[in-house]
Amino acid sequence: MIDPGQRPADRQALSDEDLMLRVQAGEKACFDLLVQRYRMRLFNYLLRLVRDPDLAEELAQDAFVRAYVNADKYRTIARFSTWLYTIATNLVRNRYRQKKRRPPLLSLFYRSGDGEEEMVQDIADGAPNPEDDAVASDLNRVIAEATSQIPERYREPFVLREVNQLSYEEIAAVTGLKLGTVRSRINRARNHFRKIIEPLLEDPSPSPAVAPTDQ
Repeated sequence: MIDPGQRPADRQALSDEDLMLRVQAGEKACFDLLVQRYRMRLFNYLLRLVRDPDLAEELAQDAFVRAYVNADKYRTIARFSTWLYTIATNLVRNRYRQKKRRPPLLSLFYRSGDGEEEMVQDIADGAPNPEDDAVASDLNRVIAEATSQIPERYREPFVLREVNQLSYEEIAAVTGLKLGTVRSRINRARNHFRKIIEPLLEDPSPSPAVAPTDQ
């Protein structure tokens, strides 16, 4: 049962899905809290897709507006984050479909861990000195170049998985693809990325000459 007199501090403890139920019941303040929770995450996600801060901000605002206007269509069978990212992803698709252009690409870095392959993002963040920052910037450019060569049909689920860390099930919901297709496309994208990135990361400089020893 919804308590209209609930204090803001109490709302903070509610899940995203419970907040949306309250939005559907007319509590606009609950949607404001969802915006606070997801504003930067959604902006960063869109920025990695469109590579334009102004456009990313515009699309993020549009996504929140659409989510609020269509709040009555939300069903708690899906996570709120999945629903919101579906809206945002469709906005990006529509924007570039109208312009007949493909969205720019994000900067990522492949690494192989003990389990699943994963990506390291925002490499330049937290660089301790300008030299490290410059190296990270160069690396990001190499990675962006490699990522741009991944076929487009594989790229979107790849980005949703590696950058936004959505589950395979959530990616299927966002993209409308079957779960098996999502897994297959992400694996293909990883293979493409690996084959492209490895030559780009090779050190082109010759090995240092070994000084002759006195006989």
